[in-house]
Amino acid sequence: MDTGQYYLKINTGDAYHSSEGLGEGLVSLLYIVDALYDSHPGDVIVIDEPELSLHPSLQRKLATLLTDYATDRQIILSTHSPYFLNLKALENGATVARIYLKDGNSVISQLPPSYAKEISALLKNDNNPHIFGLNAQEVFFLEDKIILVEGQEDVIFYQFVQKQINVDLNGTFFGWGIGGVDNMKTLAKVLRDLGFTRVVGILDGNRSELVDSLSSECPNFHFFAIPADDVRTKTERKSKASVIGLLDDKKNIRSEYKETTYKLFSTANKYLLGDMQESED
Repeated sequence: MDTGQYYLKINTGDAYHSSEGLGEGLVSLLYIVDALYDSHPGDVIVIDEPELSLHPSLQRKLATLLTDYATDRQIILSTHSPYFLNLKALENGATVARIYLKDGNSVISQLPPSYAKEISALLKNDNNPHIFGLNAQEVFFLEDKIILVEGQEDVIFYQFVQKQINVDLNGTFFGWGIGGVDNMKTLAKVLRDLGFTRVVGILDGNRSELVDSLSSECPNFHFFAIPADDVRTKTERKSKASVIGLLDDKKNIRSEYKETTYKLFSTANKYLLGDMQESED
């Protein structure tokens, strides 16, 4: 400007806008990107609540960018958004800390590096990829009162149970279940070491033998087994015929499908990138 001040000029097709017309989320994003651009390997970058006024799609993109920069820089985030909780980065030295109030004072509890391997195993659970999905990661931002159940059916059917016995559990279910009772101890220890004090774990009756060991590991939590083997009755299923899938039992694409699959995915990717015109039909 003639006054010597600088501003951003945004071109949106035929129209131009100054930075005054941008939302707060985009303005803060410019500061973050500028800090990353000016940084050098070995620098420490501290960002307070990067998610503020930022669209979820941009939160995802920014979280990925920060992970890339974290390979040779120390990035410290204070966030209320599960989009920025990158648990996969634990294997590469990242850590998670939770700040909460206790007796009127702020307390910081941090996961030790030893959890990286256990959490990584849960993230790689192909049959239960939702164990630490976005819904489940919301648990890190709750004050307390978490309910751990074995699977996604339990999350749904325990709602019916509560209504019929007229007892509403005063807590929040962890995601869509923990992906099996064998994961109960790992999840309970994670919550324990992050400072949670009121956690309930509900087991099926056929795994009631685990209640004592879980209670011993996390004595401040409450674990119990229901009086039945499962939360719902299941009828016997007849065996199903085998199915030949795209992947074999070692998760490799079958050789007879590889070329066709490559062509199909390449065409789909061109569409996503805008490199091909959509059919006028």
